[in-house]
Formats: sequence, C-alpha cells, structure tokens
Amino acid sequence: MFETMEEHSAVVKNNDHYLKTWISNEVLNKTPIFGSYRNFCKSVGQDAMEYPDFEFWYYRFYHGQMDLDYDRSMDPVPKTIMDMPVSLMLKITENLGVVERTHLRSMNKSLKDIVDSQAAIFDEVEINVSDDCMSWKLNDRVFSCELDKQGCKLSTPNKSEIKSDKNFIKKGLEYLIPFFKIPKISVNHLSVSMFDPTSALDDLLPVPFHVRSVNFLATDKNTILPFLSAFIPEQLESIELKNLYTFNEEIMLKFFETKQFKQAKHAKLRGYFKKDDLWRFSHLESFECELDPNEQVDFQKIKEIISTFQQFEACKLTRHNHRDFLLLQTFALALGEQIPDESINIIKHRYQIPESNEYLEFEIEDKVFYCNIKIVKAR
Repeated sequence: MFETMEEHSAVVKNNDHYLKTWISNEVLNKTPIFGSYRNFCKSVGQDAMEYPDFEFWYYRFYHGQMDLDYDRSMDPVPKTIMDMPVSLMLKITENLGVVERTHLRSMNKSLKDIVDSQAAIFDEVEINVSDDCMSWKLNDRVFSCELDKQGCKLSTPNKSEIKSDKNFIKKGLEYLIPFFKIPKISVNHLSVSMFDPTSALDDLLPVPFHVRSVNFLATDKNTILPFLSAFIPEQLESIELKNLYTFNEEIMLKFFETKQFKQAKHAKLRGYFKKDDLWRFSHLESFECELDPNEQVDFQKIKEIISTFQQFEACKLTRHNHRDFLLLQTFALALGEQIPDESINIIKHRYQIPESNEYLEFEIEDKVFYCNIKIVKAR
C-alpha cells in the first residue's frame, strides 16, 4: 500500500532522526538557512520544528558535528532580547523615533509594555481626507490610501504599495486607529482637513487628547465642536480653523464659549468677523481673522477695543477690498496719516494706549484685492 503525501509528512514530523537527517541534507546541498527552513516547513509542516531549534541543528551540522543523538538538555538556555536588563531596553527604545517605537510595540507583550511606559511625543501629525484619497503624516513619514478600480492602493514611507479590495478610508483607518491608541501619546501640532463630509473620523481621536496646537478644516459645520472637545483645554495653546465663511452664527457663538478657545493663547480663524467680535479675543496673546467686507473699518473702535487686552502681543486683520479700490487712502485718512500716492502700498501708524507707556503699532499693506492690517504692542 502506498503512503499519501500527508501520511509521509506525518511520519517524518514524528521522527526526530528523520527531521535532523532532512536538515543535514539541506546543509550538504548548501541551501541557505532561510530558504532551507521554508523548504522544511513546506515539506513537513509549519509546526514540525520552531525556527530557533532548526537554526541550532543547521549550524551544528554546518560545522561538521553530525551526531543526531546529541543531548541538548545540558546546554545553556539561549539568550533572547527579553533577557536584556530593563534599563538597557529602555535606553534602546529611548533612542528610537516615535514611529519606530509604534512598530516595536506590536512585536510581543513585553516589548509593548516597555514602549508603553514611555511617553510618545510626536512633533507633527497631519490627516487629509477627500472623496478619493486619505493621507496622513507622522512626523516626516507619509502614508496615503487612494481609491482605485479594485478598491484602494496603500502607499507607505518605504515606497511599498499594498492593494486591497476595501474602501480606502476603512483601509487607512486600519493603520491610524492603532496609532491613536498608543498610551501616553501627545502631539505638538495636529492638522486635520476633511474636504469631503465623512463620519469615519468621528471616534478616531482619543479622549482626552494631549495636543498643543491644532489646525482644522471641514466642510461639515457640525464637526467643529465635537472635534475640539477631544483636546485638553489647559494644554491646547493654539487653534486654527479654516473655511468658516459658511458657518452660521450659532456654531461660532458656541465655539467662542468652549473651554478650549477660552484657555487658548493663539487663534487663527478663516472667516468674516465684525469689529465687535474682536472683544472675544481679549484673552489671547495673538490672533488672526478677516473683517467683514460689508462693514466699514472703524479704526477708532479697533484701537479702543485692542488697547484694553491685557495679554495682547500682536494680531493680523485681513480686509477684502473688492468694493473699494482706494481702501489704503481711506485708512490713512481715518488714522490721521498722510494720504499716500498710488506708488505707496504701506502706511504706518502709532497709537499710545491711554494711561500707559505702551503703544499699538499699525502697519497696513495694500495687496490689491485685500489689505493686511498688522497690529503689534510696543513697549
């Protein structure tokens, strides 16, 4: 009766001498060890022998020690990476980049515990989502997942490409979700841009999340408040919100009442604001915003408001001038400065804060379609 391949494999697998003879033949045939182990697993099964044992017998035969009955019980236990002192392993992981550490924590539980004991501080994290691509940047390492005919194509920093039949956002989140689950993770600057409405990122960020500076753009006005709520107010120093032009007044009023905004030091808001809205920036050291082009610029009111700000250092106000191409001349007249001729596009003005030795220095620059109004406190 002839043996089947499965029966033959089982016989070899259960016979220690057969296994060692198989390895010695690979050595005699000068098959490299990794290729030899692949052949071994393919012939007798993945569970026939662990790689460390295979490696021991391979190199023993390679050095001419052909005793198949050698007793290994008296050999010293081989050292592994986990036998290193914890202090040394901590030193090694400290010298790895935070991205490399995120890969290391997936190796085994002991390494994961060591990596997780250290704070993972990222300088920059950037996430962009459109209708056909999701990309993210972890410090200087860039990933992207793009829509294609079969599903999506994932590109990684080492230039490798992975094809998948999954939705491109779902595939990208397989990489991003574990990243944001790293214990003690904190980010100096986080940028999130959602050019296409999606709820896929709603629960992505950990709560609470340690972030110093945030930049956010979304076409869906209902995402701004839940997004900000993830951040620890005492740690969030700078907020930049883009594309606020279509956001209704109710959303903005709620934003101004958030702890995150009230405890921030810097703000940059891309949307139109009236001069009376400037009162809301009284706690900030610096801010940028755009003045409502349908409202006349009242410099006297602006000076009165900003001169009362105790923490103020600097701001930039932008005013679109599509309705008035003589805006710079109008500003000069309002400030009591000499009216410039057409060759001059910058005027300056100094205003002394009442009952103070401090000044507000204005620099107004005509950029043709808009004017930049820079105000700095001088002492």
